[in-house]
Parts: sequence; C-alpha cells; structure tokens
Amino acid sequence: MSDVDKLALSPYRWVVLVVAMLAAFIGSYAQFQLPPLAYKLIPAMHISSSQFAALMGGPMTGSIFICLLGGILADRYGVKNVVTVGLVLEVIGCTFRFATMSFWPFFFLTVLCGIASALLTSNLAKLFGAWFPMEQLGTIIGIYMISPSLAMFTGTATTALFPSMASAFITSGVICLVILVAWVALAKNKPDGAPDMPVMPATKYLGVAVKSSGVWLASFAILLAWAAIMTFNDFLPNALHAVRGISPVEAGIIGSLVTLGGAFGSWLGPVICNRVGTMKPFLIVCSLLAAAGLMWAWQMPVGAPIIIGLMLTGFFMNATGGPILSLPMLLPEIGPVYAGSAGGIIATMMVLGAVLVPTFIITPLAGTNMIMMFGLAALSFALSVIPVLFLKELGRKALEAKARQGGEGISD
Repeated sequence: MSDVDKLALSPYRWVVLVVAMLAAFIGSYAQFQLPPLAYKLIPAMHISSSQFAALMGGPMTGSIFICLLGGILADRYGVKNVVTVGLVLEVIGCTFRFATMSFWPFFFLTVLCGIASALLTSNLAKLFGAWFPMEQLGTIIGIYMISPSLAMFTGTATTALFPSMASAFITSGVICLVILVAWVALAKNKPDGAPDMPVMPATKYLGVAVKSSGVWLASFAILLAWAAIMTFNDFLPNALHAVRGISPVEAGIIGSLVTLGGAFGSWLGPVICNRVGTMKPFLIVCSLLAAAGLMWAWQMPVGAPIIIGLMLTGFFMNATGGPILSLPMLLPEIGPVYAGSAGGIIATMMVLGAVLVPTFIITPLAGTNMIMMFGLAALSFALSVIPVLFLKELGRKALEAKARQGGEGISD
C-alpha cells in the first residue's frame, strides 16, 4: 500500500464525507421546496408555468457557469475555500427568497441556492481522492450522491407542512447556515501530513485537463446520460397521466419511484462496479439496460410490473454516475493535481446535457408524442456507450495490476 493509500485510511475521512453530503443536501432541498408551493408562487408572482419551470432549473442553470471555474479555483486555492464561498452565497439565496415576489429577483436567488452543490460536483474526485483509496472512489461518490436524492424527497414531502412560504424559505436558510458552520469547522482538503499540491497559474490546470482525451470521453458520456435522465424525470408524471390515464396523484407517486430506484443505484452501482472489477463493461451494461427501461418501463401494466420497471430504470440510470465522476482522479494524466479542473469540465458537460439537450433537441423533435420523447431519451443513453468504449479501463482490477507493476501505465 502506498503512502497516499495509508493517509487515505484516516478515520477522519468519514467526517469529510458527512459534511460534504450535508453541503450537497441543502441545494437540492431548497430547489425541491418549490413544487409543493407552485400553487402559491405562480399566482403570487404572476408567472407562467414555463417561468416556474425556469425557477426549478435555476440551480442547474447557475451550474453551467460555475462548474468549470470552481474546478480551476479548487486546484489553485483548495476545495474547502471554494465551497465555503458557495455556501455563503447559498445562505443568501435560500434565506432571502421570502423577501421577493417577482420573477427575476427570485430566479437570481434560486440560482444562488445551487452554487455550493455545483462547486462540490466539480471537485468530488479531487476531495474524496485525497481521503479514500482509488479503488473506493466510485463507491464513495455514489454514497455522496444519495444526499441530493434524499433532499429532493424531503423538500417535496415536508414543505407543505410549513405555515407559510416565508417560514419554509427562512428554515432552509437557517439549515444552510448550520451546514456552512459545520463545513468551515470540519472540512479538510487532505489528511494531516499529506503533501501539498503544487501551486500553478489557473491556466496551467485547465490546459492539462483540456488536453486529456479521457476527460472529454467521460464528459460526452455523462452529457448524453444526463440528457436522458432529465428528460425522463421531467416528463414521466405527465406521460403517466396523459398517455396512460393514471390520476395525477397516483402518477406523481409512481413517477417518484424512479428517484427512489436512483438512490439505490447511486449507492450500490459503484459497489457492484468495484466488486466486478472492470469499469467499462459495467458502464456499458448499465447504460443499455437504462436505455431499455427508458423506452418500455413506463408502458408496463399498472401495478407490480410498472413499479419494478421504473425502480430498475432509476437504478441503472444512476448507477453510472459515481464511476464516471471518479475518473479525474483515476486518469493517469490528471490525478490529484488537475482533478478539480477536469471535474469542472465533466460537471459542466453534465449540466449542459441536462439543460440544453432536452430543451433544444429532444422536446422540439418529439413535441407532445411521449413515446417519441422517451425513445429519443433512450437513444441518448444508448449513445453514451460510444465514448465509454474508447475510455481506458480504470476499474479495480486495472488499478491493482498497475500497483503490482510498480506504477507502469494502464493499457487500453
């Protein structure tokens, strides 16, 4: 075991994981406070349904502009400092939504609610790679990704219990402030005694990351996957109601099963990938099964078949995220020095896929035809296999073989 691996076994690594999960929780929680309040917000702010949809996408819209910058700055100044700034902005965004009832100020504050989550997503491989052994990195990122899923559920399930919108928003601000204090007090960039990373101009970090073919292959794979995921999640409840004739309440409950299955996929997917030992075959199989689920699961008979089908679809869709987001630390040309910038590129492409592809490609082509809509989403997920085919094999078995060979290169 290398010195880095020994340092990564510090028990404090679990504290770092917990505070990172807390930092990831609040952004999604604040975002998913909005759906239960739609019936109040839309008339109060005099906005259209499309404008409300823009509010829901506000945190992700902000991520487009912050992910890459966050990765570069984290390489230069450390993950803790960068995420701290993001959490300060999130406290402002979460809390002061209560003070405005017009679209653009509310939209701006909603964008701030997702800043810290975007900065963390850019730097997951860099942060966790400093604390955990490389072969566990995908699993740890998968565990981390459970937090946003739980936040979505909690925000949706509890917000209607508050006596007013103001009390709901102020509460999210208070929670965010507590998380900020916990992050500042407990988060660390690396174990005590670990070597400091070299300090270089920001352009140097980005320049190395941009030249990595592995970074771009991972970026296009996750872009295509998230285009499919967001299309399916956004339109599934409506499709179940409009096409399958399921009541709106039941359609919402059934549609939420995809998120529940996704939480298990985020957690268990990387565990299975590590147990199998080969990353590329795992990603390919999960992507193809996810594509099949996108196409057919929602059309299954109501009852046990559709419940199982949608949960499995969510599982396979989310099982690929942890391994792909762990790649910056695993790519030999990137590693811990450039992982922030590389992660920023991958996270930016992920958000672009989630926002732009459904908006400007899939929905214009499909219109109101839900069979075509989900067929195009399935095609997008299936196409994500193509860049995966050209990635280097960086699973557990390949890493162990590299260690046995004394650090020699990993073959394709």
